[in-house]
This record gives sequence, structure tokens and C-alpha cells, in this order.
Amino acid sequence: MRRYYLSGFLTYGVLALVSLVNVMIFLRRPITVDSNLAHRYISMRRKNMEDCPQVFGKVTVFVAYTGSSRKEMYDVAQRTLQCYLKSTNYTLVLVDLDTDPLVQKRCQKHQVIYYKKHCAATLYLPKTEWLLVLDADTGVVNPNHCIEEWIDDRVSVIMYERFFNWEIMAANYLVRNTPFGNEFLRKWAEQEFKQPSSWHGYDQGGLMMLLLELLIPDAVKEYEICNEYWRKATNYETYMATVICVRLALGATTVWPDKIRIYRKAEAFARDGWISIEQWSEDDFMIHGWKKNSIEEWDSPFKKEIDLSLCGQNLRAWHWQENKKLQPVDMR
Repeated sequence: MRRYYLSGFLTYGVLALVSLVNVMIFLRRPITVDSNLAHRYISMRRKNMEDCPQVFGKVTVFVAYTGSSRKEMYDVAQRTLQCYLKSTNYTLVLVDLDTDPLVQKRCQKHQVIYYKKHCAATLYLPKTEWLLVLDADTGVVNPNHCIEEWIDDRVSVIMYERFFNWEIMAANYLVRNTPFGNEFLRKWAEQEFKQPSSWHGYDQGGLMMLLLELLIPDAVKEYEICNEYWRKATNYETYMATVICVRLALGATTVWPDKIRIYRKAEAFARDGWISIEQWSEDDFMIHGWKKNSIEEWDSPFKKEIDLSLCGQNLRAWHWQENKKLQPVDMR
């Protein structure tokens, strides 16, 4: 369950609290920027659909799905991804969680699809240097980007904040083939067997608790408190107490060397699309939440379907609605 529908006065109260936490964390943000990283980001920005040099080693894009859902629900997202990949040298791995022999052998104990996906990712990570793990409903809105723009080789796992709440997104992330990267995926998959019978948020809730465990291992008391919130949650509002608890414990830090980097809102390689009514800017790369087979099924950013025969290091296959493109400053 990646998307939530909110209603009621309690919801507004929780969101007000989240907004307050937002301000608190923003005010605590370091105002300095690593000049070398900033320069590297600027210099690695893709221009005019040029080549994406794999300066950090082999990059593989991993998409997991079940049965016929890829064609029945995710055709728009997957066509944009396939078109984008035709302009790069990245490797694409499509994994059917129901039939993949390796997954069936090594991940058969997992019953929750989200955790099964992370288990499957552990099987394919050793075959690459970096693995970009995506939900099947994540597509490319702007192909004029390279994945390397968001790779930070100081860490092994790269994640990002969701736009509409304070969760760290479980759907899409980058993981490096290192001991920590492999351990992280294994432990995340095992969270399925630690989650309570309450309103747990599936792998989103499991991720929040795992981040607290791995990033601040000495915060035993804080973990106990957040875990208690998790186990007593009965709906989205009470589950959010777990999320806020973890975020307050983590504080303003966004980079834990050799471990994890968390991109802030509007800084990452992907985000939820519905929050901006499918509008986008040049800073955007991927959009999460496209569960459609045709652009006519919703108010999409595109005015024409992607023609895969036109895809390459050009924009001939990409036709956007003019009113959907904004300036980056307006998107923020």
C-alpha cells in the first residue's frame, strides 16, 4: 500500500503535527554544501540526451511485478522506462515474483509482495555494482537525466523522502553491491516476520524501524518507543506516530557514510505524481503511481502514447502536454 487516502479531523491534526516537524527539521538542516559533491552533480547533469557514462560501475534497473499485472496495470509506466533505457547502456531486469525460478527457490517464504520484492533484489544485486529498484508503476517523465546524477559513492543505499508525509519511500531506491547494501536488503525483507498484526504500513513501516535500528544502533530507548507506536497503530493517523517518532530520532542528518543517504523532498530521482497533479519540471526524472495502460485513462503528462520504435538518444517519442510542465522553483 503505497498511497493513502486521508479524511477526518484526526488526520488534519496529524498533518499539522507533521508540518511542524517539517519546519523543525528544515530549520536544523546544515546550511553548508559539500562543494565537490555539488560540482559533481552539476557536471553530471545530462544535456540533450547525451550518453550516460557509467562512472560508478555497472548500473542495473530492477523492476518486480506479479503475473500479468505488468501489462494489465503498468503499461504506461513500463513503456516510458523502456523508451528511456533505449537511450542508455543500463541493464534492465524484469522479475515476475510469481514465476522467476531464483525467486521461487530463495524467497518462497515471503507472503507479502512488497517484502518479496526486496528479497528478490538481494538475488540480483551481486550481479551489478548499483541496482536501481523500482515499483512497476514508476515511469520516466523526463528522459534527459542519468541515474548517476543521484549516485553518491560515499554510501551503499540511497533513498528519499515522500512528498506528502514523512515516510522514507520504500518503492524506489538505489542500492550498491557492498556488504552493507546486501545486509540492508536481507534485513528489510526479514521485517515481514517482525511486523505487528496492527496497521503496520507493510514495508513502509518495516523500513522506518529498520532505518532506526541500523543508523542509530545505540538508540535503544528510542527504538522501543517507536516500536510501541508501530505495534499499537490502528489506522493511518496512528501509524504516522511511528513515522514521526523515527524521523525525530534520526534528526536532520541525511548522510550516514558507508551506509545510507536520504534525499530530501524535491531532490531525488523519483517522487509521487498525484501530489502535483502530474505536473513536472526539468528537475524531475521519474514519477511513481502510474497504474494505467493508456494515457487517456487519467490526466497524464503526455499527449501521445510512447512509440518505442522512435526511442533513442532523442526526444522524438516524447510528447508532453504543455500545461503540465512547470519551472523547478514552482514545483518546490
